[in-house]
Amino acid sequence: MLKLTALAVLVGLATAATTLPSAAQFAAVPGGPNNPITHENSDCDDQLGFMPRVSRADIESINGQPVYLVPVCEYGLIGRGNDYSWLFIDGNVDTLRLPLARNRTLMAALTAKGYDQHDVVSLFFGGGDSIYLYVHQRDMR
Repeated sequence: MLKLTALAVLVGLATAATTLPSAAQFAAVPGGPNNPITHENSDCDDQLGFMPRVSRADIESINGQPVYLVPVCEYGLIGRGNDYSWLFIDGNVDTLRLPLARNRTLMAALTAKGYDQHDVVSLFFGGGDSIYLYVHQRDMR
């Protein structure tokens, strides 16, 4: 009887030891206890994903390439007003507003759609020498 009880305890411990570590996979998901979401509406900027770093020289090298504008989070947040400041901080052009404003190709695309350099959230170099500007219309005008 003692051997059977010892065997049952060992099987129980072995099962627990193999299943408990699998709970660690949930600790790093966005919104989990170790990785909280910093803004309430995280799905409107999902299209941004990870944007590579952009430098001043990258922006100055843009001359005549096709530029596509991609609006981001322009449908309003329920219950938070229009606080989208996190978009501009999380983007990859936060400190590059002046080079954006000096680039004729980018500014022509922006002004044609009613945007300016302050509306740009991120810039992405796409295939075929194309440029994607992720924009959000500010309410500060």
